[in-house]
Amino acid sequence: MTFTYTSTELAEIAESIPARADEAGLLFVPGAKIEGESHITLSGSDLNVDEAIRVAAKVGAVFISSSASTFEVQNYLDELVDDQENLSARAKKLIEAARQYNGQHQSVTVVWAAQGLLYEWHAGTDWLVSFLNELHEAVEESEEESNEAQRERLTKYYTNIQAAATVLAESRKYRGEQVGKRRHLMATIIAEAGMDEIDDITLSHRVMPEANRIISAKVYEFEQDFRARKAEIAEELRNFPAWQVVYSKAERKAAAMKFLTKKADGHRLSTDLAVEISDAAANPVYVSRY
Repeated sequence: MTFTYTSTELAEIAESIPARADEAGLLFVPGAKIEGESHITLSGSDLNVDEAIRVAAKVGAVFISSSASTFEVQNYLDELVDDQENLSARAKKLIEAARQYNGQHQSVTVVWAAQGLLYEWHAGTDWLVSFLNELHEAVEESEEESNEAQRERLTKYYTNIQAAATVLAESRKYRGEQVGKRRHLMATIIAEAGMDEIDDITLSHRVMPEANRIISAKVYEFEQDFRARKAEIAEELRNFPAWQVVYSKAERKAAAMKFLTKKADGHRLSTDLAVEISDAAANPVYVSRY
């Protein structure tokens, strides 16, 4: 099931968080700031707010906190549009239409900490992403209609996106992390690579999908190759020290994941493949030649 939200619904959700937390037996602490290195993100399109709070209760959270943001079209123009005076007619019409949403809720975030992990549930209004996509397209048209200097900036924009995506795809730390936890690594990895800072919207909607597409293609290649050579890979795993010293299925799966990640040049492969290879290593089948 996919959930979408109007601004009114988001406002109601933001207002109801304290009561919902109380019903779930949780302490609500407004304005709390939680810091940590391990994050788990939950999407509002996959879980509704009640399901997210039930997750918090199930994992043993002591309290939850929430924040809400409101829409102001000028904020996005200041962040995304260099030349606001020379926009195309389409862009101006789009911006004018978006002013109706000024002051309305555009997102709600609920956070909590449990078992050494930071959890974050985020829900955005149903019209924001479509507006941003149209704004990007309209700005691109405006730049295309402008002079050569503007065309060069546009080219640089896409070059930076591709370069940033490549930096992420080549980072062993990024490609070795779970997909849901990668978002919190992007800015640091890009900064460490010496690249200019990229706005959060571009990172989330442009750079990250491209980086994950590159990684997914490589993961598919590795998984196809390893499955075709399952017996050979299982034999290598059988001799892997970290796998040899553990005996439970869960521990061997974890060891197999480390082994496969290393063998796949730092790419995190599927847990299903790790289980397949680990089971094959634990239960070798010998076929007689006679």
